Amino acid sequence: MCIRDRGEPVRVAGITVAGDVATGREAGLSRLMKGEAFAAEDWRAFAEASRAVNEELLRLSEQEAAKGAKLLLWSEGNAVVLATELEALIARGSALARERGVWLGMSVASMTPEAERMLRNELILVGPDGAVAWRYVKARPVPGWEAEHSIPGSAEPAVSQAPGVGVLGGAICFDGDFPSVFASTAERGLELLLLPSSDWKGISPLHTRQAVFRAVEQGFSMVRQVNQGLSVAVDGYGRVYGELDHFTAEERVLRAELPVGRVPTLYARIGDSVGLLSGLLALGWVLQASIRGLIARRPNFSSTRLSSP
Repeated sequence: MCIRDRGEPVRVAGITVAGDVATGREAGLSRLMKGEAFAAEDWRAFAEASRAVNEELLRLSEQEAAKGAKLLLWSEGNAVVLATELEALIARGSALARERGVWLGMSVASMTPEAERMLRNELILVGPDGAVAWRYVKARPVPGWEAEHSIPGSAEPAVSQAPGVGVLGGAICFDGDFPSVFASTAERGLELLLLPSSDWKGISPLHTRQAVFRAVEQGFSMVRQVNQGLSVAVDGYGRVYGELDHFTAEERVLRAELPVGRVPTLYARIGDSVGLLSGLLALGWVLQASIRGLIARRPNFSSTRLSSP
């Protein structure tokens, strides 16, 4: 089996903004997740701190596009906006994508302060024509604050043809822990999954290594750009074409020349039937062994009668 030829590899760039420019925004997020109440002035300060990060994301995206990247991806929720400012941010991303002729995956956390479920954790794919190709809302928010404050997610990964790249799809972070989320991707022809993520040191690099299993199971290439974790670009065999450790890199930009295409896999055709079949075989073996054991221990009644006085 081999990856279906799609010509030259695609130059991809994953972008995360961290460090001093993100300090104020991170402090605000920490307060929210601790359950602190925000007054109007707190929301204004949080929005202002977030704008600085968003500006840096756009600047770095412009920089990587100028260097030749054809596909750009921001890490999960690295851009944060109030809901009233979301469309303005998308418009700026659309203008950048159109001017530079690139595909831009904008991973954005938008907040609606007055709502109980205030968080919309979203991946927005913008094409070289400046139009939004699709929008995907995280389906499996992490249990705890995120799950309690997130709006309902998308029913399945977003997938569409991206001329010049291949069939592009998207999901977000914790979605990648669940094989069932990607059950429909093979029949929809997914060739490259964008999986923006946000981890923490205690689960890195394990969480990224686990996500690579989804690429190998379903046979698609994958870019996983991670805030506070290990970022990777892999093909459908799990071969690594680019890797970046958030905790050791000075510049948190992943660059890779990534082959895009599908690897036919048995799992993509029959899914978890493999596990079910293995379980049934194991159960059959146990039952067979138990029956043989019972037969072996059963008294030989004919021998007993012959030896009786």
